[in-house]
Amino acid sequence: MTIKQRNIVTAIILSIVTCGIYMIYWAICITRDAISVKDPADNGTLEIVLMIFLPFLGFFLAEQKFSEGCKNQGIPHSDNAVLYLILGLLGLTIVNFCMMQNDLNKIANA
Repeated sequence: MTIKQRNIVTAIILSIVTCGIYMIYWAICITRDAISVKDPADNGTLEIVLMIFLPFLGFFLAEQKFSEGCKNQGIPHSDNAVLYLILGLLGLTIVNFCMMQNDLNKIANA
């Protein structure tokens, strides 16, 4: 499990400048990092595809695996899957990106 720390503000700016292309790359990175906490062998293909086409559902599934992996490894983390689902349905997917990256950055620093 190797999680790369990313600057959230830089990722948002790059997403805007590249008209969303960087956001697709960011979604892939976030998903792989989150899922690797539970199972490093799982490449998260389903979650990545959903993250790109149905982000609210992709974040929901990735967060469930992330929370389960944190629980199994004794890492303190609260399950935000339902919150990600609601925010995604309300069109606030960028908030999901920021929240999940923040959680991943906390683990990367530890």
